[in-house]
Order: sequence, then C-alpha cells, then structure tokens
Amino acid sequence: MLRRHNRLLVALHVIADFMTAIAAFAGAYLIRFETGWFEITEGQPPFPRYLLLAPFIALLVVIVFQLQGLYRLRRSRTRVDDFFGVLVGTLLATLAGVAGTLYVNNYHLSAALKAEGYLEISRGVWALFLFLTVFLSYVSREAVRDLLRARWRRGIGLRRVLIVGVGDLGRMVADRIIEHSELGFKLVGFVDDRAATSDAIGYRGLSLLGTTHQIADVCAQEKVDEIYVALPLEEDAHAQGPAGRIAAPARPEADRGSRTPRPAGSTLRASRDDS
Repeated sequence: MLRRHNRLLVALHVIADFMTAIAAFAGAYLIRFETGWFEITEGQPPFPRYLLLAPFIALLVVIVFQLQGLYRLRRSRTRVDDFFGVLVGTLLATLAGVAGTLYVNNYHLSAALKAEGYLEISRGVWALFLFLTVFLSYVSREAVRDLLRARWRRGIGLRRVLIVGVGDLGRMVADRIIEHSELGFKLVGFVDDRAATSDAIGYRGLSLLGTTHQIADVCAQEKVDEIYVALPLEEDAHAQGPAGRIAAPARPEADRGSRTPRPAGSTLRASRDDS
C-alpha cells in the first residue's frame, strides 16, 4: 500500500513538473512579448512556434529533475533541500535547452527554417522561464508537503517506527522523532535484550515490546515500516542480524558506500521502503 501510494505521489510530481514547465515557457513568452514591459527590437516570433517547443523543454526539466533525485521521496527533505534541488535542476534544464536548440538549429535544421529563426529562442524568454519554473515547481512541492502533513496530523499515512535499544541513544532517537512529528513517523515502541529482566521499562509512554530475538514477531504484530538500531557498538552487531532480515531489501543508510567502522553509540536506520 505504501509503495503504491509513493508511486502515485511520484507520478503526480512528474505530471505537475511537466505541466508547470509548459506553463512557465508559455508564460515567459507572453510576459516577454505581450505585456509591453520589455522593448522588442528584433521582431516578435509567433506564439504557436513556442508552444510546439514547450513540451520538449518540459521533458528536459523532468529528466534533469529525475537525475537530480527530486523524485526520490524522503520525509526528511526540507524546504531548503527542495528549493535548491529545483533551482539547480531548472538551471541545468535551461542550459540543456539552450544548448539543444542551438545544436539542432546549426546542424539539423533546413536552410529555410533556419532563415526563419525557427529555433532562435529569445534570451529574455529563457531568463523568465528559469524564474517561473523555479517559482511554480517550488510552490507545487510546498502544496504537496502541506497536504501530506495535514494527513499525518490526522494519523493518515504515518510510518510506524521501531527502535532497537532503550538506552540513552535509543531515548535520544525517540525524542527526535517525537519532536519532529511533522515528518510523519509514529513510534510503536522499543525492543531491547533488557526486556528479559524484571527492571526493564520503556520511555515516554512507549512500551518495551520484547528482546532483539523477537524483532520479527514484533514487526509483524505492530506492522512496523522502519527499524532504527540505536545500540552501543558491542551490542549493535548482535542486533543487526534480526533487524537486517526484517528490513530487507533496503540496506542500512549508514552502511551505504562506506566501509568505515561506525563509532560506538551510532544510530543505524533500516527500512522496508525508501520513502
């Protein structure tokens, strides 16, 4: 269910970005040539010509956004991440559009079309397109973010999180998750080998649900989506076996691309889903 929801969300982002880029390109033309705000010195190209080019420019935007990782949904993505991702992606897409139109115009266009200036896009239109695309794409992402957070506040679509370890590090992780409820996570409790002793307790009203050997049963019973391992290094390796089997196929983020040993008291995140 979560994966289907995430695919739908990605599809909505792609469609919104594609339509936004078309609207931005058309809007840039209208602002440049129809408002009277800018002096027209070299004649006005026909609007339908720009409309024909708009879908190809919009496709470039979507491709560059994909290469930028903007469609990899992460709940921890901030507004700053979104803004700079959109800004850099739009800059690259604009540069690709300029280079592509120049290349086709110089090497693949017939002499008649070249004489008409068929692919000569106004520099003012490119500049306005850049501004409008950044603005509209960022606004659309903010709208989606607000919609999702409204759903999470109502308890819809929350990611259920289990923390392995109820010591100082586990409690610190719990505090961070509880303090940032806007990210859409819900703590279900802890597992820790201290659950086998009579003096074991949970934290902040969250229960100690079992030992590390019972992770599989706890995950099934509590419908856990993500596991956070928050143990001292000497206990970490012991707990990662059960946690890793539950979290597959995703590899822990802390281990990706690095063989450097993690320091004692490190936190490892494992998830069934990358969203």
